[in-house]
Amino acid sequence: MTAGITRRAALGLFGGSALGASLAACGGGSGGSSGSSGSGGGHTTLTMANYDTTQQAAVTDKVTAAFKQQTGISVTLDSLPGSGAAIYPGKLRTEMLGGKAPDVFRCWGGSIAQPFITSRQVISLDPVYTQYGWDAKLSAPNVKDMTFNGVKYGLPLWASAVGVWYRADDYSKAGVSVPTTFAEVETVNAALVKAGIQPWLAGGKYGWYVMRFFEWFLEMTAGPDEHDKLRNSETSWNTSSVVDAFGILQKWAKNKWLPDGVMGLDPTQVEANFTGGKGAMALDGQWIEQNIVAATMAPSSYGTFIPPTDQSQLRFSGFTEGLFVTAESGKAADDEKLLNFFTSVSSQELDQNAYTTVTAAPPISGYAGTAQWTKWLAQHDHYVIQDQSLSTSLANAYFNIQSNVVQGTQTPAAAAAAMQQAAGASKSGT
Repeated sequence: MTAGITRRAALGLFGGSALGASLAACGGGSGGSSGSSGSGGGHTTLTMANYDTTQQAAVTDKVTAAFKQQTGISVTLDSLPGSGAAIYPGKLRTEMLGGKAPDVFRCWGGSIAQPFITSRQVISLDPVYTQYGWDAKLSAPNVKDMTFNGVKYGLPLWASAVGVWYRADDYSKAGVSVPTTFAEVETVNAALVKAGIQPWLAGGKYGWYVMRFFEWFLEMTAGPDEHDKLRNSETSWNTSSVVDAFGILQKWAKNKWLPDGVMGLDPTQVEANFTGGKGAMALDGQWIEQNIVAATMAPSSYGTFIPPTDQSQLRFSGFTEGLFVTAESGKAADDEKLLNFFTSVSSQELDQNAYTTVTAAPPISGYAGTAQWTKWLAQHDHYVIQDQSLSTSLANAYFNIQSNVVQGTQTPAAAAAAMQQAAGASKSGT
C-alpha cells in the first residue's frame, strides 16, 4: 500500500468477493484487466470499468462469460485495482471527457457518485427499476444510497457496514459481555484496561479509521435527524452535540481506550493486529472477516455487534457500491440487460459477493459475521459513512480537526467552531 493512501482510496479495496484481496493485501494486481469474455466477434461488446483486483476480476469474468452465453453480448473489463476513490473516479472523468467512456462502471454512492450525476454523465435507471422489478430484489436502504433528488441512478449490489468486532477470549479474561448501551461500552473499555488488554485497535494515519469513532459518537449525541442535517450542511456544526462528540473522542484518546499515539499508527495493520491478539475490538466492516477466516480463528472465538447509540432508531455507518450506465454509451438496452443479469442470485453466487444486497442470495459459507451484517443492513437504516457524505474539502478539514482533538491541542468546543467554519467554506466553494 502506498504511503499516500487516504480513507477515500481505501474504500476501493473493500470489494464484493469473499475471495478478493483484503485491505492488508491491497497492493496486488496489474494495471488493466481484460475480461476472458473478450471480443464478441460481430456481436455487441460492452466495456465495464471497475476497481477489481486480479482475484476479483477472475470471478467477475465468470459472471460476464455467463452473460455472453445467455445473450451473445460480450463484456470487456477495464480494471484499476487498488486505486480506490482517490484515483478511480478521476480516471473515469478523464475517459468521459475524452470521449472514451465505458458503457457501465462500478462506483460508490454518496458524494463520490454525485459529480457524475450533476454533470449528467450517467443515465436515470428509474424506468429500468420498473421494467425489471429491481426494488423487489434489492435492499431498500441501499437503493436509497443510489438515489439523488428522487431519481435512481445506480444499481446497488454491494453493501458494507462498520460495526464492532471483538475477541471472545479478551472479553472472557476481562469478565465482560457484549454491551447494549454506550455506558456499557465504556464499562467494557475500563474492564479491559484493568485486565491488561488494549480495548480498541485503530490507526489514525490518513484520518479515516478514527473518523469511524467520531461519527458513531455523533450519531449518539446528535441523534439521527440532527446527524443527517450536519452531514448535509443543513445546520450548524458549532453546537453542543458536536462538542459532546468531540469530547468523547478526546476522552477515549486520553484514557488510552484508543491506542497510545493512535494518530501516527497505520490503519492497514488493524486487522492483522486483531487476529494477532493485540487488542480486543476493532471498528471495522465485513471485510475484516476475510482476515479472520484466513487466520483460522474459530467462529466461537470472535463476534460482532452494532455500536450502541442509545437512540430509539438504531443506525450504523455504511456505504454502498453499485453499477452505473454512462450517458455516452449508446447501448443502453444492452447495458441494462447486463445490470439485470448481475441482480440474479446465480450471478451473485458466481461473483462470490459476501456483501450482496440481492435479498434472495444465500450467505457465503464460513462467514457468520458477514451473514449477520447482511441481515442487519436489511433490517436497519444506515447513515452514509462520513467521508462519502461530506464534501472532499470538508472531510479533509475534519481530518485535521480530529487529529488536533485526539492529540489534545484543540478543545472540543474549538473543534466544533472550526468544523462550522470549514463547512461554510465548503458550501461557498472557497
